[in-house]
This record gives sequence, structure tokens and C-alpha cells, in this order.
Amino acid sequence: MGLYLTDPELYKKYKDEVLKRSPSFQRSDKRAMSDKEIAAELGLEVRDVTQIRCIAERDCYPIEMYQESMDFKRAAAKEYAEKRLRS
Repeated sequence: MGLYLTDPELYKKYKDEVLKRSPSFQRSDKRAMSDKEIAAELGLEVRDVTQIRCIAERDCYPIEMYQESMDFKRAAAKEYAEKRLRS
């Protein structure tokens, strides 16, 4: 699979609509949609939706947030494993 680049104008036009429908910004009153579902609803290619979503997520969250999330998940997994070993 080669490199695929979405047109920057397409990104600007659909960024908010893609994020609103994606799992990135989940709402309790509405189910998040897959990239395929978003593409069908907005009339876009799935690969465009995927790229728009990935870039927009990075634009919305500072890099430190990703590190904090990884640290949290590692600590939770370690705690779970230690509890299982004690059982």
C-alpha cells in the first residue's frame, strides 16, 4: 500500500464533520460511526475519511496526552496482571 494524501481543502472542509461522527468524540446519546459509515454519509472515499480522522485527532490532542494515555494503560495492565498472579 503506497502513500495516500488527502487534499488539504478536503481536510479543512470535512474535518469537523468527520470528528463529530467518529469514536474520537463519543457522545452518550449517539453511537460513533466507522470510517466506512462516515464516508457513505458524507459522500467521501473511506481512505479520505480515515486520513482526515487521523490527522484531525493529532491536531486536537497535544502529544503529551498520547504519552499520558500510554502510561495509564501500561499501569492498569500491570496492576491487572499482578492481581491475577496473586489470585
